[in-house]
Amino acid sequence: MDIKVVLADDHAIVRQGLAAVISQEQDIKVVAEASNGKEVVDIAKKDSADIFIIDITMPILNGLEASSQIMQINPNNRIIILSMHDNRAFIERALSLGIRGYVLKDSAADEIIQAIRAIYKDEYFLSPRISTFVIQDYIDSRGKKIGEKKIVSLTDREREILQLIAEGYTNKEVGTHLKISLKTALAHRNNIMQKLGIHRQADLIRYALKEGITAI
Repeated sequence: MDIKVVLADDHAIVRQGLAAVISQEQDIKVVAEASNGKEVVDIAKKDSADIFIIDITMPILNGLEASSQIMQINPNNRIIILSMHDNRAFIERALSLGIRGYVLKDSAADEIIQAIRAIYKDEYFLSPRISTFVIQDYIDSRGKKIGEKKIVSLTDREREILQLIAEGYTNKEVGTHLKISLKTALAHRNNIMQKLGIHRQADLIRYALKEGITAI
């Protein structure tokens, strides 16, 4: 039986490169592709796949927030995060969502098949450059880190709105994009600022960048 894979990356050349590597394996098939987080969530709602390979920095909805929504659709969904960063906060956030795979882009061509096969068997796979102690360290210190509560305290919708704000969407555009009223969009924005203790848009953008919610 083939392992069905969905690729999500905003760079077509990356998707093409990964698809070319995967195509060399007789039992692994790319069944769908997405260019942003919203598209891959929509795919997860409509179609079943064995593994979702998701870039961490995508427009509209980043890879971690898209992964969170995909796991809510089905907690058994298997996800591999693609990232240019070996940032500890990103890795811990991924693990907290139940994601078992984290592959660095500069070594993806060599590691992606190994990662797919490991995740398909419900094992963990992290690029070797990411020290294996990270997993145990995360388990030991889960929920104890100062400052981690701020991002955890935001709802999925608030994180989604924060990314759009950081990417330059106006309140009206946020409402239109998410199919909510302007009043609701403003209420979410105010809640975000209150929770984070932030009062200026520039500080919201800095926070979103620091926490990996957007790469702009």
